[in-house]
Amino acid sequence: MTRLFSSGNSGETVLFGGPEPNRRSLSGPSKADMPKEQPTISAVSGPGFSAGDSAPIRLHTVRIWFPHNGVQVMEDIKRKGLEDVVFDAIALQEIGAQHQAQDDHGITHEAFLVDLAVLEVGISRVLGKYEITKFDPLSDDDPIILHQPVEDLDSKKALCYQHLHSKYLQEYAKRCKLGKVLGYEIHNVLKDWYKERLEDICNRFKKLGYC
Repeated sequence: MTRLFSSGNSGETVLFGGPEPNRRSLSGPSKADMPKEQPTISAVSGPGFSAGDSAPIRLHTVRIWFPHNGVQVMEDIKRKGLEDVVFDAIALQEIGAQHQAQDDHGITHEAFLVDLAVLEVGISRVLGKYEITKFDPLSDDDPIILHQPVEDLDSKKALCYQHLHSKYLQEYAKRCKLGKVLGYEIHNVLKDWYKERLEDICNRFKKLGYC
């Protein structure tokens, strides 16, 4: 089933349900996109981890409200001492809604949603430093979905999934490009996180009857 509707910007139309010229399908990074695996991030250390740990390390997605305070997300992560448990951050202000939030000094700012790649042992620390969301990400109550400029809920979800999938692919490509310039490659743990996120978004899209 093909559905055609405007995304709200003049001249921009989004097509679902069939192939489009010059547009990637909703799938994870291709083998060409994924560089040869040569981990360069040092072994994870910190509470709950030791050199002898054999359990596989996995990153979890934590969505937070991040205030517009003039500081980049990862810089703020470092200031809060969370760089040992947060591997990456995907800012979603271009996709979804915003709301009012206070910074560390009690000053109110517009806030936007950010997806963080977090080690399990650091989730509670992250949630203690940032305002947590009061909804399940990508649920019917997710403001990113509700913010989409179409009428019915399924169309909102489809448009959100497409934007979110494109955002993750763009950010992954940036990390790969930066790594090539600086002479390193993305750690396997972070690669797996991107792969899982892209697969989850794609599966949600398919459940709506697209692809």
